[in-house]
Amino acid sequence: MRLVSYGPAGQERLGALVDDGRYILDLNRADGRIPPTLLDFLRGDFWVRTRERLVDTQKTAPSALVERAGVRLGAPVPRPGLIVCVGLNYKDHADEQGDPYPPAPLLFGKAPGAACGPEDDIVYPDGVTRLDYEVELAVIVGRTAKKVPAAKAAEAIAGYCVLNDVSARCAQFGDKQWFRGKSFDTFAPFGPALVTADETGAPRSWRLRSWVNGEARQDSNTDRMIHDVGRIIEHVTRGLTLQPGDVVATGTPAGVGVFMKPPRLLQRGDVVEMEVEGLGRLKNRVV
Repeated sequence: MRLVSYGPAGQERLGALVDDGRYILDLNRADGRIPPTLLDFLRGDFWVRTRERLVDTQKTAPSALVERAGVRLGAPVPRPGLIVCVGLNYKDHADEQGDPYPPAPLLFGKAPGAACGPEDDIVYPDGVTRLDYEVELAVIVGRTAKKVPAAKAAEAIAGYCVLNDVSARCAQFGDKQWFRGKSFDTFAPFGPALVTADETGAPRSWRLRSWVNGEARQDSNTDRMIHDVGRIIEHVTRGLTLQPGDVVATGTPAGVGVFMKPPRLLQRGDVVEMEVEGLGRLKNRVV
């Protein structure tokens, strides 16, 4: 399934993309037993029976279908409890900085309020002088997870999406820690959908790409991760309990603006696009 949260900001409803993405099926309107929000959906045991009924529901509840064109998609989880990120997790990204490969996942966080939709504007904050982009594969947690071994990490994953780890490099490097520079409002566009793990399989070799104003910037593959998704989930859950709807961003490859020679950072008016193979694309304007 490709699950989305659609509608005005703060009022997003749970839907599933159907008919090759031309329509959104409002799952709650199709079946009142299904919660109206994706977060409540993840907290309940709705997975199997929703998948089994999805095709039949389209036929029996046409009033629950919404044309996708012109409808805003929010972040799949509009306000996640946690956004846990991994730094320096691609060999090519570590190499472009001249840094050694971290022996364990290097964790930091983004504020939940940074989350925004796959086509929402990225707001260039006052006082920021170096704004950057990072394409990432993100994992959305599907069940409470504590001390999960890497071999069983898939059991904790609801699905995958694309995330742009927008970064104010001036604050990130100036503060000597990363939280503020990564956490301004709108600094975590993600989506466009939560693509369930049963549809995608494990992310062994997925292409990641980014563009600024149509110009290719990043082009890599998840097989270049230093620590794979299972290892990341294992490391995070040793000390943290992940809850349904939490987001784990797994790092970015080479090609970010700050390490280009000369640096090529984002400006107001730029259009930033991010894509992970099989998961869809983000397209956000900097304003």
